[in-house]
Amino acid sequence: MNFTTKLTLVIGLVVSMSVFAQTSEMNSTDGGGAESFFSKNQKFDDEGIELYNSNLDLKRHKKIGAGISVGGAGGALGLNSELNLDAENALVVGLGTGPNYGSFNLLYKRNLESNYLSPYGKLGYSKWFSASKNTSSVGSSDILRQIFSEQDLKSGKFDTDFMVTSLGAEYNQLEGEYSGVNFYGELVILTEIKSAKVVPTGAIGITYFY
Repeated sequence: MNFTTKLTLVIGLVVSMSVFAQTSEMNSTDGGGAESFFSKNQKFDDEGIELYNSNLDLKRHKKIGAGISVGGAGGALGLNSELNLDAENALVVGLGTGPNYGSFNLLYKRNLESNYLSPYGKLGYSKWFSASKNTSSVGSSDILRQIFSEQDLKSGKFDTDFMVTSLGAEYNQLEGEYSGVNFYGELVILTEIKSAKVVPTGAIGITYFY
């Protein structure tokens, strides 16, 4: 299974989860039983406007997020899903891609309470691997060039494992029809596990929680 196929499967999974969430919401409205983890759970004020008191209040109601990122643990471009286990703790799963390489990452995220602009930290694992026999552009990755020699990259057969630590800040939309939109930026430290090489980098992204 190549990386494009894996990425397509993840996109399908995210869409399926969204559809399931909408179905759960309708069942709940129709008296279909207890609320599930995937139920769309919104909070409204007296005027019928969706409104949350803080970032943790929003994530207490909205359990699932999906979005894209540029840079960081996923590489040049990443597709991520975020599951809020509770208001403060989340699990982030992502697939990424870059010039002829792919990546997979699994991260724990800790949210700190605030309002529109809130800090957070992440800790976890990321694996980068060659995804094509065409190696002409692999060397354009600054991160991989710090881990592998030019000969290794040209061979087209490489993979590496990173421990990921990051600190970031995110803007949370807490009211109105765009509630759940989240923009973020983070500083990321990738530590290559075998060689203990430390590579600093960064990421920006957007996530929508529903």
